[in-house]
Amino acid sequence: MAKKKTIQRNRSQKNTNAIDLSLPQNIVLFGEQNPEDKKVYISQNTYKEIHRFTKDKTKNESGGVLLGNVIEEFGKTHIVIRAFIEAKYCEGTPTTLKFTHESWEYIHKEAARKYPEYKILGWIHTHPDFGIFLSEYDKFIHENFFNGENQVAYVVDPIQNIEGFYFWINEKIERCKGFFLFDKTGVKITVEQETEETTEKNVEYREKNSLLRNIITAAMGVAIVALIIICLSLHSKVNVLQNQQQALVDSANTSLYNMSLQINSLYGEIDSLKSRLAALEPSESEPEQQDEESPSESTDTEDPTEPAETTTEAVPDGSSEEPPQETEASTEDGGTDE
Repeated sequence: MAKKKTIQRNRSQKNTNAIDLSLPQNIVLFGEQNPEDKKVYISQNTYKEIHRFTKDKTKNESGGVLLGNVIEEFGKTHIVIRAFIEAKYCEGTPTTLKFTHESWEYIHKEAARKYPEYKILGWIHTHPDFGIFLSEYDKFIHENFFNGENQVAYVVDPIQNIEGFYFWINEKIERCKGFFLFDKTGVKITVEQETEETTEKNVEYREKNSLLRNIITAAMGVAIVALIIICLSLHSKVNVLQNQQQALVDSANTSLYNMSLQINSLYGEIDSLKSRLAALEPSESEPEQQDEESPSESTDTEDPTEPAETTTEAVPDGSSEEPPQETEASTEDGGTDE
């Protein structure tokens, strides 16, 4: 009996939770009416779920996909967002959000499991304290992954507490001036729009943030100027050091050149001394040669068998004819003796 009761309860819950894909009637306008023939609706539960999700996403961008259905009625297109799936495993930085393969795999599994009757109507991502706009990177994502004519981009700034939709108009991405928050008929919409007090608080907050940003920007500018001055001074010092180094190198080269000249001159003097020494060596050997020749001369004079050599002495001019006369006389005397 208990099993039958649970089965009956599950069937009754399915009947009561029958999905309503009709045009919402219990609606509240946020912002202004759009002059275009497109209107954007988002359910109260989905809206609250998204803001709970983005509340603490204040450092890096985060996001997910929007699901629902499109209704063509009264000559206008009604984009009705009924569910949200977080893009898990995505890669977020303070200025970018990347849907990875794991993110898409998770999204498609969750959509098939929870919302098989819905289709993806766009995406949502955060701009932590950067305001509402679509960067060039955001436009690239929207143009390549959410380029259906009825797909939207929802941007939420969780720090400034502002938001906005973008949709396709005449093949261009345009800002949606306003959107409708809806719920089932009879259910009170408890999300309140910004009152004058909250608007003033946001304005004050933005002014403080802008003042803080201006101060930070000015400080960064001063720091950059100081860094430039330091770099210039360091550059001049480096130039001075380079000049000094070049002067030292030049003086060292000059000294080396002078030393090489001195070394060459010393080599020349050494060569001249060697040549002088070589010239002195033969003069020392001459007496030895004379001593070797003198015994032979003495033996030549002592040999009696050899005929005596007649020597003629150099006579001064005018007396050169006298010796021949003496010999003639001697020969004549010899003849007479005979």
